Amino acid sequence: MAVGWSSSAHAAETGISVQGSASTAVADANALGVDWVRRFADWNALEPSAPGVYSSSAISELDDLVSRAHAAKKKITLTVLGAPTWANGSSDARVAPRDPAQYATFIGRLAARYRGRVQSWEVWNEPDEPEFWHGTPASPASYAPLLKASYTAIKAADPAAQVVAGPLTGNNYDFVEGLYGQGAGGSFDAVGVHTDTACGINPPSVFYYEDGRVGRFSFLGFREVHAVMAAHGDGGKPITMSEMGWSTTTTRCDRGKWAGQKDAGVNEATQAAFLSQAYHCLAGYPYMTTGIWFSTRDGGAAETELNRYGLLRWNGTRRGSWAAMEQVATKGDQLTNSCGDLEPPTIKIIAPTSATQFEDQIFISASGHDVDSGLKSLQFYLNGKAVAGASVKNDELLERTLSTESLPYGPVTVKVRAIDSAGATTYSDVVVNKIRMSTLPPQKTALAFKVTGKAATKTISGRLTVPGTQLIPTGKVLVRWQLYKRKHWVTKRAEWFWVSKYARWKSSAAPFKFTQKLKAKGRWRASATYSASRPFTKASAVKTVRIR
Repeated sequence: MAVGWSSSAHAAETGISVQGSASTAVADANALGVDWVRRFADWNALEPSAPGVYSSSAISELDDLVSRAHAAKKKITLTVLGAPTWANGSSDARVAPRDPAQYATFIGRLAARYRGRVQSWEVWNEPDEPEFWHGTPASPASYAPLLKASYTAIKAADPAAQVVAGPLTGNNYDFVEGLYGQGAGGSFDAVGVHTDTACGINPPSVFYYEDGRVGRFSFLGFREVHAVMAAHGDGGKPITMSEMGWSTTTTRCDRGKWAGQKDAGVNEATQAAFLSQAYHCLAGYPYMTTGIWFSTRDGGAAETELNRYGLLRWNGTRRGSWAAMEQVATKGDQLTNSCGDLEPPTIKIIAPTSATQFEDQIFISASGHDVDSGLKSLQFYLNGKAVAGASVKNDELLERTLSTESLPYGPVTVKVRAIDSAGATTYSDVVVNKIRMSTLPPQKTALAFKVTGKAATKTISGRLTVPGTQLIPTGKVLVRWQLYKRKHWVTKRAEWFWVSKYARWKSSAAPFKFTQKLKAKGRWRASATYSASRPFTKASAVKTVRIR
């Protein structure tokens, strides 16, 4: 079963990002049965001319939304962004304020105004994305002062309110790490993430890896955000997915790294299916407390990616995703399948073992297994350097005999990496020892093999060992097929002797195998011979077969 999903899963609360009139927004929320409504509160529109001076129309609209949503028993998230000119010195509202305290004062006033009615405050919107953060680099260093000041102001006004860091573009775990580095770990109650990123058309369960971690722009990348939080002692804090969604546009992607390379949206049936799957995926992670769909209604008449995220079309008619949201909101998660193959494969290292000692060569034998998606590849490393690898299937052995002349004497780490078809990666290693064989006393070797095969095609399979040790002998083994032939001398007297017909040199460090079609009928001898290589003694073995 994939990691994270459980049949007794926790259900993330549902929500919608709303636009338009307060009456319509709350009516939509009521009709769907969702828990949350989220709305942008534009500082530049609410307090355009001077500190503490509200635009009467803008504040009245926001008051109306909060009052109606609260009366309908909906929880509210307000995303406060956009700086007025008097605060940032620019006509561009996305330029951050020169003094974070001015923004904090504003958001603190709103928190006091809506105390007990607005449950969650998002400090700016996607401050990690240059599209929304202008004037200074979109970095933790730029954003942390705003977050710290806002946290203090909001908590002073409404201690029960939730302060959200971000929300961030994708699952930007590096940005979260950066916030901790800026000392902002104590200045948020939750981290917000957005997965309705540019031209996302993969289902929630599909993901990719970046440097061994679930990719930032994978839906399931929130796992890595949580991992960062947990590493800093904040594993108990929630993550809110305050924007998730899939566009139904028929256009091609026109932004981001995939511009011009793929479709920008999915069809309406797929959008509905992905919505149900998304909440199902969130249900497997108790720290994922909220999932808010972006957005309730299409953004405009023009056929663009950003205009086609709605549960409702531009003309007001319902897409299939409306019914899907209504079902999740009122009846809960109805799906039972797992979400994403995040369970890494297992590895079995057959050789070497921790007791292995070697000098010029080492034999590595390993296999892997993945229950969900199957094994994709194995890679071998010696002291951190990749030395061999191949595509393999579940339980298929990968075996390689490798030169170790360049390795230093002493402990050597043999590492095996396994990757499954979903990209999940795991490692296993064993520490062995490179020694100078010439310093050892004489070591008695033994050769053993078997002959298998049908008809005239035969295989010699065997190995040279040093009984009672894990030493890997140096040198090579000569494996031969010899035919028993008769020779007539001048005296007409016949004499029989063995004639070598086929031969191969094999490494003494690994099991050997030699397959050959024996073309002549008669008596054949299989032989393996090891010539002494200090400190190892000579060894040989023979077997005979008859080809009829």
